[in-house]
Amino acid sequence: MKALRAKFELCGDRRLPTLVGVLSTVMLVSATGSAKTPKPTPAAAKAGDKSAKAESGKGKADGAAMPDAFAQTGGAPAAATDAAQSGQSFEDLLKDAVPVKDFATLIEPLYARCEDPDPLYKRQCEVSKTFLLDYLHSHTFVAESDIPPDTSPYDAAAKQVDMEISGCLVCKNPITVAGEPRYLTTKPPQRVTDGRAQVEPMANHEIAIADRTRADRFVERVVPRLKVQHVFRFTTPYPAELPMGQAPAQPAAASKTAALPPIPPPAKGVLVASLGHRVYDRCTGQIAAAQPKAMTAVKVAPDRGCPRDASEDMSQAEIKKQADFMALPERLQPREIDRVLAPIQARVHECYVEFGEPSGNAKVSLVLGPEGKLTQVTLPPPFDKADIGLCLRSQIRSAVFPKFRGSPMKLDYVYQVQ
Repeated sequence: MKALRAKFELCGDRRLPTLVGVLSTVMLVSATGSAKTPKPTPAAAKAGDKSAKAESGKGKADGAAMPDAFAQTGGAPAAATDAAQSGQSFEDLLKDAVPVKDFATLIEPLYARCEDPDPLYKRQCEVSKTFLLDYLHSHTFVAESDIPPDTSPYDAAAKQVDMEISGCLVCKNPITVAGEPRYLTTKPPQRVTDGRAQVEPMANHEIAIADRTRADRFVERVVPRLKVQHVFRFTTPYPAELPMGQAPAQPAAASKTAALPPIPPPAKGVLVASLGHRVYDRCTGQIAAAQPKAMTAVKVAPDRGCPRDASEDMSQAEIKKQADFMALPERLQPREIDRVLAPIQARVHECYVEFGEPSGNAKVSLVLGPEGKLTQVTLPPPFDKADIGLCLRSQIRSAVFPKFRGSPMKLDYVYQVQ
């Protein structure tokens, strides 16, 4: 297939269209000088298979083993479901898939017309076209969609985010072939808006996330980095072409005076059958979802848009929480502690009025946590074993301090029990 691009310049002065000239040149070279009519050879197909296996093997060797980052459940196409039921992984599908780098060259044979008046050129075109169409339909391919996955708001009850996979390979940036834009989709587009094809979703995944904080991080930071990779086969072009000379049917006018709005032309493209897909983070290679199940992370080369450290990967809520935490003091000052503990003296007196003896000074040992709560209250004897002790502990534990970000603080405070 690479030979097609290399031969384009050589075919500009031929009477055939550029693509047909390229196909003829490729087939003449593969005939190795034979005087007979060129016939399709499996050499190119075998070369493609070897290339695909080499690429697949390299990716598998480089990818470090890593468990899936999120749940891999939800709806999937029939072909992918069959693969999952047979125990086949996404990596198994990749073994025989040919990476696609130029969709335009790959699908050009679907639109090439062999109409040259010269019988020789016409025959060469037909043989070349047949060969390349056989290659197109006898191989599986792998490529990334130009449409990212779509996610729903976090469902706190189900603790999940729904991820929807569009039935698109090429929907945002259509390929120009035979002078017209072409889309690659699993179903014919429902409509085209501003040059972008709108296609029914082909799969849905339920991404389990434990809490809203992690969900915010996932939706805000991770989802914009996700890419969808498909292993697929080409099927048929759409819409079906009409016989030569036949014009498309037009709806009858409602009346002679009422003009109907112009009907937009149908989107054109090629249907593909997705055998499996995986959604991965282009910065970390982690798998967010896959059908069938993916066993390893994707080998990636992070670009400038990827976070350099963990702080850049936090949600807005987490960033604010971290800023608020860093604004807290390392430890509380004595005057702040006394401001909380001193008012409890009045409640200590209420405990004495209710329970009576013992009386005297009680040096209380306290442990204060960074959240502003006392985690430990120790009374000295004889208060620790007396009935009044329960009341004293309850009143002292009710104290609420300002938060701080350091380690727990040990405190001593003296109350007069009388």
